[in-house]
Amino acid sequence: MSLRELPPRQRLDPRHWRRWRYVPLVVLVVIALIAAVVGNVVAHRQDAAAAKAARPAPVSSSVSKSTGESSALPTLCHRSIKAPAQQPWLGTPDARARAEAVWTAHQPDLTQPYVAEKDGWYDWGDVQAANFSQALGRRYLTTAEATRWHDHFAALRDSLSALKIPLVIVITPAKWDVYPEKLPDWAQAIRGSGPLDQLLAGYPDLPIVDLRNPLRKASEEHQTYSKTNSHWTDYGAWVGWKSIAACIDATLPATGGLSAPTIDGVSVTADHNEFAPYGIADAAPNWTVPDYATPLRPVVVTDHTGAMSTVSGDTPTDLLSLPAETRTESSQTDHTALFVRDSYGNALSIPLQQSFAQTWQVRHNLDSTPDTQPDIPALAREYHPDVVILQITERHLNFVPAS
Repeated sequence: MSLRELPPRQRLDPRHWRRWRYVPLVVLVVIALIAAVVGNVVAHRQDAAAAKAARPAPVSSSVSKSTGESSALPTLCHRSIKAPAQQPWLGTPDARARAEAVWTAHQPDLTQPYVAEKDGWYDWGDVQAANFSQALGRRYLTTAEATRWHDHFAALRDSLSALKIPLVIVITPAKWDVYPEKLPDWAQAIRGSGPLDQLLAGYPDLPIVDLRNPLRKASEEHQTYSKTNSHWTDYGAWVGWKSIAACIDATLPATGGLSAPTIDGVSVTADHNEFAPYGIADAAPNWTVPDYATPLRPVVVTDHTGAMSTVSGDTPTDLLSLPAETRTESSQTDHTALFVRDSYGNALSIPLQQSFAQTWQVRHNLDSTPDTQPDIPALAREYHPDVVILQITERHLNFVPAS
């Protein structure tokens, strides 16, 4: 017998090998089937998650939350605003398609950078942060976008809380959200809730001050916005600060004692016409200015160049001078504030600087690239303010923070 041959009893029957030769193939087929099933389940879940994230964030019939354990601020800071009667853009795909058809049919009305509204009122079209689409609710926040805004604000709130510095978020209303009745008739028919409504309804844990209610009520007596400017007037800003100060006073006792300077009337001056370059003229002056009962205190301003000047108390700190520091001797309180803002902060700076002994004002740059945006917690560690006020123009909610 050869040394390479097995004894007869140890030799394997070839039929035995034939019986098992398909086992590896069967195993591979089973593994492939399992992988396919798992892949389909994962893909289905991913598609479902993506579809959910792409859906509009919801709103309720009353888009501001009342006070409660889950609310960051009391009702005083965001009294309920009745949502539009219809929600064409937040509804079914068919409803959005019908609203979009109306929008498309009126494109001839939207060929200019501005939109002509009722009674000689004008506002920006979509050239400015999808402004007019936001006015109608056509530009809404998806669930994913609303979550990103929430996470951005919550992270800032928590970082400042660790420093024992409170955060107040002021979403300055767009002109169309205080004067919705001035929108064209065709636009009224497809107007629904926009990003601010979605944030207020979905995230009561955020310290957002909603100024629409007081501005609308004040507008019944005096205009708080101008016909030919998208910003609030000096009087509108005074109304806004009156509500912000009351909110801070009620919510944050350590930074209390704030109020708006007393006024004894309202004057009307020449308008700040944003649309004059497009041939739009003012029919009559309609820029409202508070008549202060006593002269405002002078303010010492140090602008971004380091230049120091003393200005009258009714002089706004302009966006183009930021970053800037202000000091007001014998101010209403001895508190200090880090004021992170945009152009709506110009008029707001007048009453705000009368309330705080010192402010540091920087531009939020949410409408620019992330590398230009300030590190707010780092600034808070540097300046140690009593409060951080983050003021954001409503239309800037179009610029959703990166995830």
